[in-house]
Amino acid sequence: MQTLRRCRQTLWTALWLGALSLGLLASSAYADTTTMTLHGFCGASAATTTCTDNGTITPTSLNPLTQFGFTRSPDDNSGLTGTISFDLVVLVPDTASGANTQNLKYTGTGTAVTGSQTLSLKGDWTSGTLDAFLGLTKVGGPDNPISGFQAGETNQGLPSTGFDVYLFNYGSVTFGSPDPTFAPSGGFSGTLIPGTEIYAFIDGPVTGQRQDATAVSSTLIDVSVVRVPEPIPAELLGMALTGLGLFLRRRRTA
Repeated sequence: MQTLRRCRQTLWTALWLGALSLGLLASSAYADTTTMTLHGFCGASAATTTCTDNGTITPTSLNPLTQFGFTRSPDDNSGLTGTISFDLVVLVPDTASGANTQNLKYTGTGTAVTGSQTLSLKGDWTSGTLDAFLGLTKVGGPDNPISGFQAGETNQGLPSTGFDVYLFNYGSVTFGSPDPTFAPSGGFSGTLIPGTEIYAFIDGPVTGQRQDATAVSSTLIDVSVVRVPEPIPAELLGMALTGLGLFLRRRRTA
């Protein structure tokens, strides 16, 4: 009888633990589906994007990148409080020629600020988080350590580096109606230095508070490379001309 009781107790304990585990898994899955982060896309909408998150970063070979934008998960303003602002950030590899003299102009759609706007250079970011570099306090959204953006460079075979940070605040935004998009404007061709990363975050209503941001893996990175043909060494050119001369001489004597 005691053995039977022990078996029943063991069975009920196992069933209770199993139910608890399923409940925890379900709540975890729900939390995952409601994670609030921004995601970059190439083109007019997330539904028609031409670039895909590869788990580390979102590469695009389009240069110029004539239109891009950001969606949110979930695609609305849930969880954001007070008067918020959308900030567009462009990270230019600081080892590139002319990295700190870029004239980056974009017109935003779906944002409060319209017309051609120039992103301001905020300086050279070489360590820590982007929040700390910009003087922000994170109150929501994913982390943004420099190592994550450097990993995106390495993932695409580009040098791991620091970044010259450009930023403009496009004012209030309402996600999903439609999502904010951007296009080169004001004489800016949109041609980016390869390795340039495009990121966004939400701040406000308290100055210096960051409520949400792009996941590092969903940050856009330009991976286009203009390949310049290497010059032919003088020795090879001389050998080719000599060979051509011998060939023509043989043809004449044949």
